[in-house]
Amino acid sequence: MGFMDRLKETASTVKDKASTFAEEQQLSEKMDKAKELANKATEATKTGIEQTKTTINEKREKSKQSKLPQEGGLIRYEVTYIGGHPNFQLGKKKSPFILLDIMPDRFSFLAKPQSEDWFTGFEIPYNKVISLDIVERVITNAEMLLSSGNNNSDLKQKNVMEIKYLDENGDEYVVRNEMLTGFTVMGQARVCQEMLDLLRTKGIMKQFRGTESNKPDNASGSDDILGQIEKLAKLKDQGILTEEEFNQKKSILLEKL
Repeated sequence: MGFMDRLKETASTVKDKASTFAEEQQLSEKMDKAKELANKATEATKTGIEQTKTTINEKREKSKQSKLPQEGGLIRYEVTYIGGHPNFQLGKKKSPFILLDIMPDRFSFLAKPQSEDWFTGFEIPYNKVISLDIVERVITNAEMLLSSGNNNSDLKQKNVMEIKYLDENGDEYVVRNEMLTGFTVMGQARVCQEMLDLLRTKGIMKQFRGTESNKPDNASGSDDILGQIEKLAKLKDQGILTEEEFNQKKSILLEKL
């Protein structure tokens, strides 16, 4: 092999090595770029996860706070407004979902975000309440079709609150709301009973004005009750009533005084 041939071979080898080096350099740069992008993606994922966690925690806290009554309140319930208040008429395009706060001296009805466009809220002082009744709900046609029971007994629950009261002008109204707190209709009915228990234990029902006919605040009413107790005492002396029965009936009559 001549000198020129060796020189050409050497030049070719150098060229090949240079080309290989350039390819390796490009490959290394691509790998570094890929690592950089992977790191950025990992950081972005971590940031996204943290932001998601923060958002979820904020929503949970907001949801938790929304279930708490206003300051001084005893408990908050979610209810569906059915109607009865003269200032608020429920329409087809109006959301019926509102809140009920049990306050020490009043029922306080508040709007939820979805009902703020038409419902501004109202309050009913306990001394204006004539009566509070829990009645059976009305079953819709859709519920009848979807009900698992043949006679819809699972939906025939008492979870509708009817509050009869007097406004500031002395006019009588009946506000109706269906309990929503509780996962099922039966659970909502149970919550209604728990609410009544709360009203009794907190002495709230004693603040209700009731009806005049139920108020034995005159002498004749008191005399009538005392007369009934005397009759019960005679029945006890005759052995018709036991001591326990007499005391039970006497306690019921004394509560009316």
